[in-house]
Amino acid sequence: MKLTFPIILVLGLLSGLTPLAIDAYLPSIPTISKSLNTDIGLIQMTLSIYLLVFAFLQILFGPISDAIGRRKVVVGGLVVFAIGSFICALTQSYEMLMTGRAIQALGGAAVAVCVPALVKDGMSINQFAKAMSMIMLVMALAPLAAPIIGGAILIILNWHYIFVMLGILAIIAIVLFLRTIPETLPVEKRTPFSFGNAIRNYITLIKNRSVMGYIGASAFYFAGMMSFITGCSFVYIEIYDVDPANFGFLVGLNVISMMLASTINGRYVEKLGTEVLSKYAIYIPLTASALMIVLSFFSHPPLWLIIISSMLFMGPMGILGSGFMAGALKHAGSHNGSVTALAGTSRFAFGALGGAVISILHNGTFVPMLGTIAACGIIAFICFKVTVRYAEPTTEH
Repeated sequence: MKLTFPIILVLGLLSGLTPLAIDAYLPSIPTISKSLNTDIGLIQMTLSIYLLVFAFLQILFGPISDAIGRRKVVVGGLVVFAIGSFICALTQSYEMLMTGRAIQALGGAAVAVCVPALVKDGMSINQFAKAMSMIMLVMALAPLAAPIIGGAILIILNWHYIFVMLGILAIIAIVLFLRTIPETLPVEKRTPFSFGNAIRNYITLIKNRSVMGYIGASAFYFAGMMSFITGCSFVYIEIYDVDPANFGFLVGLNVISMMLASTINGRYVEKLGTEVLSKYAIYIPLTASALMIVLSFFSHPPLWLIIISSMLFMGPMGILGSGFMAGALKHAGSHNGSVTALAGTSRFAFGALGGAVISILHNGTFVPMLGTIAACGIIAFICFKVTVRYAEPTTEH
C-alpha cells in the first residue's frame, strides 16, 4: 500500500477514534456526575472500563485480522463503535453509560489493532516509523479538537450529543475507509485462525525479552498519559477553576507538543533511525516526571507549571509511540497483527490501571495525578534503557 495523502488522512481518522472517545467527554465528566447523580470517581471509572475492554479484546482481533484480512475487521469495528456511541447518547443511568462505553471499546479495539498492522505490511522498520509519524500527526488533531468540541457541545446542547457526534463520525469513517484503503494482507500471507495458534504466537512473543521490553516501556508510558487524562478535568476545572469551555485549549497544548515531536520524527527518522531518536527523546518524560515529583510537595503550585510538566511528559509520544512499536515489531517476526494486538492490550490495560489508581487515590488534590504520572514515566525509562542495552540482534532494518 502506497501512503497517499488521502490514505494518511483516513488512517489518522481511524487512529483518532479512541482518543476522540476518551477526550471528547472529559470536560463533561463533572456535568455527567451531576446529571446521573453519581459520584465523580465512578464517572472517571468509565474511562478505565473503556480502556480495559479496548485493551483485552485487541488480543482477539489481532490474530483474526491476520487470518481474514484487515478490512473486514476494521469495518465491523466501526459499526460496533457507532452502536456503542448511540447507546451512550441515549443513556439515563450510570449502568447504561458503562454498557455503551464497553460496546464502544469493543469496536474501537477492532479498528485500532489493524491500523499499525496494515501500515507495517510490506514496510521496513524505519519506513513504518515514518509512516506512523505522519498518521500520528493527523491523529493528534483528535485529542486536540476533542475536548474543545466536547466543551462547545456541552455549552450549546448537552453531554448526550457528544456521543451522537462520535456515532456519526464512525459512520463517516466507514464510508471513507471503504473508498480509500485497500486490503494490505494478501490471502497467501494470511494465518488460519485458531485459539491454539493464537496462544502459541502470544507465548512466543511473551518469551521474547526484547519484544516485551519495548512493549513494557510503551505500556508504562501510556499509563502515565492516561493518568493525566483521567485526572486532568478534576485538577483543572475543580481545583484551579478553569472554565469547561477553556479546558480543551489547555489540554490541547499537550497535543501541540505531540504534533511537534511527530513532525521532527517524520523528518529525521529515516536519516537517523527510530532507535537513535527514541534514545534521546526518552529523557524528556523522565525530566517531566522529576518535575512532577517536586510539584507534589507544594500545597498549590502554579497551574502553568503543571501544564508545562504535562506537555514535557506527553509531547515525546510523537517520537516514542512509533519508536516503541517499531522496536517490538523489529524483534517479533512476521505476525504483525498479533504483535500490535499484544502491544495495544498492554498499553491500554496499563492505561486503565493508571486511570483506576487515580480514581482510587482521589483525595481532592492534584497529588494522585502527578505522583502516578511520575512513577509511570520513571518505570518506562528503566524498561526502555534495559531493553536497548540487552536487546537481541536482528536482521530487520
